[in-house]
Amino acid sequence: MKTVDPFKNLRQSAGALPSTPGVYLMRDAGGKILYIGKAKSLRKRVRSYFKIPAPIPKVAVLMRQVRAIDHIDTPTEMDALLLEAHLVRKCQPKYNQELKDDKSFPLLKITREKFPRLCVTRQKTDRKADYYGPYTDAKLLRQAADLLHGLFPIRKCQTLPKTACLYYHLKQCIAPCIQPEVKPEYDRLIREIKRFLGARKKSFAEYLEERMEKASRELRFEDAQFFKEQLEALSKLKRKRFLPKNPGQGISLSATLELKQRLKLSRIPERIVCFDVSNVQGEEAVASKVSFYRELPDKFGYRRYKIKGVSGINDYAMIAEALTRMLRAIKEGREDFAPDLIMIDGGRGHLNTAAKALVREGMESMELIAIAKQFEWVHALKWKDPLVIPSDSPALYLLKKIRDEAHRFAITYHRKLKSRSLERSMLDDIPGIGERRKKILLRHFNSIDEIRKAGIDELCAVPGIERGTAARIYAFFHPA
Repeated sequence: MKTVDPFKNLRQSAGALPSTPGVYLMRDAGGKILYIGKAKSLRKRVRSYFKIPAPIPKVAVLMRQVRAIDHIDTPTEMDALLLEAHLVRKCQPKYNQELKDDKSFPLLKITREKFPRLCVTRQKTDRKADYYGPYTDAKLLRQAADLLHGLFPIRKCQTLPKTACLYYHLKQCIAPCIQPEVKPEYDRLIREIKRFLGARKKSFAEYLEERMEKASRELRFEDAQFFKEQLEALSKLKRKRFLPKNPGQGISLSATLELKQRLKLSRIPERIVCFDVSNVQGEEAVASKVSFYRELPDKFGYRRYKIKGVSGINDYAMIAEALTRMLRAIKEGREDFAPDLIMIDGGRGHLNTAAKALVREGMESMELIAIAKQFEWVHALKWKDPLVIPSDSPALYLLKKIRDEAHRFAITYHRKLKSRSLERSMLDDIPGIGERRKKILLRHFNSIDEIRKAGIDELCAVPGIERGTAARIYAFFHPA
């Protein structure tokens, strides 16, 4: 008798989740939220609930009632932690009871002193203080507290010293200990921290950007400048915390914020992919896809496509084939993410071709642009004329960097295939060397040059190459 999988539909839903940080919400048949959790990888975490038997009885009881799973993407696991606590506090799910009641879970605390402090605690002993949480991960919570301290220069010391400490000289504290006149500015910093923690629907960057834009619309330019500076500080902190140590490898995150504004995108384009093609007279045609995450290369997202369905010189068709293969991989779960922005190295014609591929795959809602190398103009479907971004713009610098990386990656792959083709064609001229022996020789020696340097005894050591064949190979490269 065939076993019925009670979780078949839910497994499919879990398989479609991104492998990125976020919060997941499990609902019953009536849509009521039963459980809220956070994850570093949404897909991996949610899939773990379908293990049979369940790791603990509570999970089995929960999963018998779950009928749908929603999720909310977050830029970082830290943002997921803060959002999880906010949603649990707001929705009070039945199976998060231990999170609501257990006093051992860490909390964020803002004291009620003249110059309040932000700290992590596990006790609610001070009735005058403001508490936020509880949170499920103490380590991540401390990182979040450190990030808030880096963005908002409030005091870190338990008691106010009589002289300014190191944090003041590092510009990480406005030193109320020696400058009581900073009280209005200090109170403003505390209000912003409370506002952010009390409305956990956005990431750090999205919250600051929204506040900056609102202040600018209301002509509160001093406030807008404050939030702009916090965004810049956040960019620096993220580079220190998440990105490679080589200072030449990073760009300020202000580039993606600028892209969002200039391209009229609905969200910050943290994940950007770019396609390019390379061929010589239509031979050994290849396409490349490079992936950038938070403005740095994400090598795990790089892909090479050997063009299969296009003959002759047809860059448009090659772009369409490569893009279609990525889109189908996303739909089938073979890609870990859907990009926030797709770039094509080319002009309006390349853009239109790519747009048709999106429509054919039912993914026309994805953001798409093309950048032409001749004038560095940016083409998008939403505009009739190309967008001209100033040459000194961080956004244009980022687009050019991504485009050039895609070109480099495509050229490298094309040259590799071309080299293999030339090597094989040279071996074709040796009597007795067929396709099987060509593969064996190239696998063993890696290149024609190494085969040329090999002696007869070395050639005989290759499986499938007897002495007579070895002598013919040697004679071919060393004619008398």
